[in-house]
This record gives sequence, structure tokens and C-alpha cells, in this order.
Amino acid sequence: MPRRRKKPARPKRRKRGKVTRKVVRGRRPATQGGAAMKVRVRMYRQGLGDCFLVTFDPGGNEKHMMIDCGTLGASTTGVKLAQVAADIRTTTGDHLDLLIGTHEHWDHVSGFDGQKSEFAKIQVDNVWLAWTENPEDDLAKQLAKHQQDLGSALGLASRALGAAGDEASQSIGAAVEDLLGFFDVGDPLGASSEFKENLDAAMHFVRQRPGAKVEYFKPGALIEPDWLPGFRFYVLGPPYNEDSLNDLGEHGSSELYHITAGLRAAAGQRVSGLNASRHAATIANHEERDAFERELPFDARFQFQTEDARIQQAFRKSYFADTEAWRRVDADWLHLSADLALQLDNATNNTSLVLAIERIADGKVLLFPADAQEGSWVSWHAAAVQWNIPGNPDPVNAKTLLANTVFYKVGHHSSHNATAKGKGLELMEKDRELTAFIPVDRKVALGRNPKGSWKMPARPLYRRLLEKCQGRVVRSDIGWAVPPDQATGAQKDVEKEFVGMATAAEWAAWQTEQQAKDGAEVVITKQHIDYFLA
Repeated sequence: MPRRRKKPARPKRRKRGKVTRKVVRGRRPATQGGAAMKVRVRMYRQGLGDCFLVTFDPGGNEKHMMIDCGTLGASTTGVKLAQVAADIRTTTGDHLDLLIGTHEHWDHVSGFDGQKSEFAKIQVDNVWLAWTENPEDDLAKQLAKHQQDLGSALGLASRALGAAGDEASQSIGAAVEDLLGFFDVGDPLGASSEFKENLDAAMHFVRQRPGAKVEYFKPGALIEPDWLPGFRFYVLGPPYNEDSLNDLGEHGSSELYHITAGLRAAAGQRVSGLNASRHAATIANHEERDAFERELPFDARFQFQTEDARIQQAFRKSYFADTEAWRRVDADWLHLSADLALQLDNATNNTSLVLAIERIADGKVLLFPADAQEGSWVSWHAAAVQWNIPGNPDPVNAKTLLANTVFYKVGHHSSHNATAKGKGLELMEKDRELTAFIPVDRKVALGRNPKGSWKMPARPLYRRLLEKCQGRVVRSDIGWAVPPDQATGAQKDVEKEFVGMATAAEWAAWQTEQQAKDGAEVVITKQHIDYFLA
């Protein structure tokens, strides 16, 4: 009887280590390989503000993602938000797979207020927002309270400074008013409207899209949508940390809160035209009156009614003399409002939802940081913000994503403090591919108060972007970045700061690269500018 052969023993399977990762929802993770789906990024040219439409698989089974829609004005292109809304409706066939509102600034969401009736006609499947917009999050509610307190006080301070008699106070008041423009406080003299009332309504419109699935994200989340196979979304910000967001302290107890309260008290007193004791007498509620007196910058005993004829006569040759103006401190307490307005603006920028979008087939990344400033950029590199992807030997972190970035939506209109250097731009290694889009209207920016202080793009960053991208830098106001001596008409004055920023040979090399990409990777029209990732 023939002997039966023994079956060869199966090799023992090697035990795999446990892999953990943060996946919000979706399907089985994909690894690199397979066909790379094309992407089109459309930047609208509606002025100083952001509005982007990202189309995955353009010309095929298109999926559309819209990021923000707002403006503070367009003096260069003249493109209106109504034109933007019309193009979005036409391009998407009134269907967005995803709508993103990055943060509460008017230049990012005003379109959802002014063009509400048009955007209401678009079906939206998903809405993504930062954790700071979550009405159920305790820290988000605390931050919103701080913002409301400070914003209301600044609106009153701007009103008081505008009514002051000295030029310095009026100038500071104008600067505060322009910063409050990010919150749609266009008329701080109109005391009847609440702080950022229209802004809240615009964000509410985004949050309450009928039939849409609304989600709020914290840093470290990884999203692999079922409706968009082949792509991963990494959430880098905003940081879930009050210090990184520009700590405003606990409501009612911190030093800054008392400064805010005192600012409100001093502004209220100046607006009323009464001295401290008389203004206090107008406050009916006993507790509110006591609070007002506690928050005053100076004790009521040392204040008098400057409009009183007897006071005017008594101090006519001293305190009220033109030569003695340097002695007067009537509005000086309110001058700190400019710094506080800037703090409020910066803290709100740091609440931006920051997304890195990876095309899995080749690992290329599109980076959309909205207006994130330094506190946010630094937080991306925390040890906790990383992802273990099955099949990847090393964890993915911010350094990995920045190294693979081929498209960079430049933060906060290319202001000096919204693109990190060592932890940001210098880590973007794909110099031969990297393209930067800057949503800006430099003429509008330079016209804000104090005049010429809103330097967008900031010269050092502008030059470094041109170097890193080898010239592939596009602005929504003028299109391709060009030498200042090629500017014409009124634009010459707008671009004069960039004279001498680069040599003629550098500009020539950059423009040669631009010509090679023009019409292929970058297509410029009057209304929008498209970037194509093939």
C-alpha cells in the first residue's frame, strides 16, 4: 500500500502589531497605488476674502467641495459675490457634496448672508465646521462669550474715539472700526445692532443646511469619506487649547476681562458726554451702577464735566489751552482698544478649520489653512497630532503632510503672521511642483486703517513664496505675480513696495515658469482662477 505524503506545514503567520488611528468615519483605508483622480481648485476673484470651489474628477463623476465665501471688497477685479454664487450654482448643478465654513470672519462668510437666497437653492450633503462652532462644546461656548464681551466693548470704544476731538483718538477709532469689519461691525456708531449679528446669521445659515450632515472636528481627526474614494482629509487645526488660540482668560476674573470691562465703562462715559458721577447716576440698576464705578479707569472724584461753562472758564488758559493738549488724558484709556481689537482678530483667525487633503494614489497634498496664525501652525506639530495608517511604516504627521504639499492656499491673504516659517513654508519640499494661491485685493487692504498698514502680501513672505514655488504664485487681484515695473495705472502705486524685491534675472526665470504652466496647470479668467492637479 503506497505511503501517503504528508502535507507541507503552513508557514506560521507573523503577528502584526496593533495599529491605531483616528478615523471619523468612512471605509476601509486605501493605500497608495491605483489611478490618481484629477482635482481642480477654483479661486474666485471677489476681492479681499476667501471663496474656493474644489472639484474632484472634473469632467467625470464630479464631486464638489466649497470652502468659505466672503469679501471685504474688490476694487481691482470688480467681481461681485452675486457672480460668484451664480458660477458655483452652474458649475455644481446646484449640488455640493461638502460645504466648509472655516471660521467667523466676514471676509470668509459674508456671501452666505448677502447671497443667502441663491445658496439656499444648492443641495448640500455634508457640512464641516471646527469644534469652535459646536454649540455643545463647553470650551467653544466659553470662547464665544469672551469674543462677545470684547467685541461689544470695542464697538463702543470705536464709537467714543470717533467722537473725540483729537486726531490721534480718531485715527485709533478708525483702525478699530476697520478691524471690527472682519466681524461685520461696519457702523460702530449704530449702537442698536449687536456685535457680529449678521456674521452669526451667516454661520447659522451654513450650520443649518436642510438635509446636510453637520460635523465638528478637532485636530487629529482623519476623514475618509465614502463619497470620495481615493482621498484622505487630515484635520490640523484649530488647536483644542486656549493658550494656542490666544488666551483671553476666564470670563469675569482675568486681567484682560477687567480691561475689557473698564474699556466698556470708559467708552460709555465718553459717549454719554457726562462725567463719571453723572453718568453713574443715569444707571438705574444699583448693581450695574456699582459695577460701572468699579470698572472706571480713574476714580470718579478726579473727573469733571469738560462741557461745563464754569470749568471751561476756570481752566481756559491751562488745561484747555492748545499748547497744553499733551497734558490731557481724556481718551487715552481708550487707545488700548487698537491692541485689543488686534487680539480679537488674531484669536478668531486661530479658530480656523485647517485641512490637509491627501490624494492617496501619490501622496500629494493640498493645504487649506484658512487664516490660521502662528499659534495654530505650531500646534500642528504636537506629538498627539499624528496618524497611524495601515501599510505606512511611519506615522503621518504635520511634517509629512507639509513635505508632500503641492498646492498651498496662502493663509490670511499672505499677511506676515499667518504662514509659519520653520514649522510651515520651509517644510514644503516639493519646490518643483508647489503652487501658491493668494486670495487678496492689495488695493483694498492698503486702504484700511491705518492707511498702508495692512500689508498683504507681506513683502518678505511674498518673495519667499516666489522662491519656494519658483514663480508659481497667483494672486486673485492681478493673476500671476509680476514685477512691479510691469504694473500699470493705479496698480503702480499698489505694487511700489515690491520694487527691488527681486532682481530682473529672478523675475525673468519666474515668469518663464509661469508661462510654462499658464493655460495648463493654471487657467486665469476674469471671474476665477483654476489650478489643476493632474
